[in-house]
Amino acid sequence: MAKLLFIQLNEYELHGVESIAGELKKCGHTVKLLIPFFEKSPLKEAEIFSPDIVGFPVVSVEREEALTWARAIKSRLKTLVLLGGVDPTFFPEVIEHESVDMVCRAESETALVKLLDAIDQKQDFTKIENLWVKSCGQVFKNPVGNLTEDLDALAAPDKEIYFSRYQYYRNYPIKFFIASRGCPFACSYCANKGLRELYPNRASYLRFKSPEKFLEEIKEVVRKYPARTIGFNDDLFSYDQKWLEDFLPGYRKEIGAPFFCAGRVDLIDEDTARLLKEGGCYSLFYGLESANPRHREEILNRKMSNDQIRAGVEILHKSGISVQSYNILNYPGETFEDGLATLDFNRSLKNDFAVSSLFQPFPGTELAKKLSPAQEPQTGPLKKSSKNLSYFAFSPVRQKESEKLENLHKLFISGLRSGLVRSVLPFLAGLPKNPLFDILFLIRFGLDYGRLHRLTFWETIRYNISHIRTTYLQRKVRASKG
Repeated sequence: MAKLLFIQLNEYELHGVESIAGELKKCGHTVKLLIPFFEKSPLKEAEIFSPDIVGFPVVSVEREEALTWARAIKSRLKTLVLLGGVDPTFFPEVIEHESVDMVCRAESETALVKLLDAIDQKQDFTKIENLWVKSCGQVFKNPVGNLTEDLDALAAPDKEIYFSRYQYYRNYPIKFFIASRGCPFACSYCANKGLRELYPNRASYLRFKSPEKFLEEIKEVVRKYPARTIGFNDDLFSYDQKWLEDFLPGYRKEIGAPFFCAGRVDLIDEDTARLLKEGGCYSLFYGLESANPRHREEILNRKMSNDQIRAGVEILHKSGISVQSYNILNYPGETFEDGLATLDFNRSLKNDFAVSSLFQPFPGTELAKKLSPAQEPQTGPLKKSSKNLSYFAFSPVRQKESEKLENLHKLFISGLRSGLVRSVLPFLAGLPKNPLFDILFLIRFGLDYGRLHRLTFWETIRYNISHIRTTYLQRKVRASKG
């Protein structure tokens, strides 16, 4: 049967990779994962595996790294290179790169099963939906087909692809799962609206696994790999109250591990909070993004009022659930005073944890389309960036006060925790960039995350050192050394 090798350029456990691997293995194909940061000789490992296809799951900040690795793979192996994920979904023109043979757009299970079946049977694969294929000097641009409406029809995600090879994942005390796909909202900085519009059957975009199937999936994993806590990575785990009513009693009885999840804080009511708490939820995270209601509605298309946010946080706290917020800094039109106001709003809400990220104009998002020419970063497939970006390190959008907002981002958590730090933030943010702010951010983030999610002190140190190494110090492992 055909063989697919995933090369992943971050240390996160990707649910899409697990789902694809599960579906391909169900159909008899062989799948392997390599994460270069965790390998001594990743290219040698790839040669030994001798795959028919090497696939890269790619987000925009990883595009240049993926192309570097694709070039290295092509120089060593006679194999096809495929890019998939949210970035090539909206920027399939990356297929113009000399080392890319295929792009897979949108959800990939069905397309990749058909592709590996065709390779195995030595049949033509240039007409498969969701694929752009470069062949004989021509690019075949196939349309996106229907999304999978019944998630129960898919194989269980293959977590062994991570756990069996890497101790980092199997020993981590938090095990992550996802119950759903999609989001019904249309925030301008998020790709969900663009993804939804790709599908012919877009009305079915938000889908949940059945409570019974999802419970069995979790039980199978934690039976072999015990978890101190569970993280549900759904965009909106708390969205469907009826689903919660059906799932959570069984979860509490048969799993019982405390969990955290995400939700729209403006949709939280006392019944939902009670269901979550009784089911074992200890923390809920939500997108606050900005304290400026006009910006939140008109720029970010996030239609909720400050009063709704405050009410939802109060309900959660009253129910004994800790609250963590996500915030965006340096979005188009934001000033330094706006950023300070967002920090102050978090302080007034008494959020238990608040993290900021720097705005990234991802392809396919409405906000990226609205950038002025002066703000728009390089997006061409062959243009090289001098920076290895991460969600936290740098924003390519430049505005009058971008540097102050980037400093504020590094000091955001410290400003949440300390009134003294908050009082001197206008001065500190005006200083030149310096590594001290980065170090302070990483320490404060690691300690707060570890405390919130019940990691021991040494677990916090160990996993955050690994995160620093892979995200900041070793974001680009030289493929020539592989």
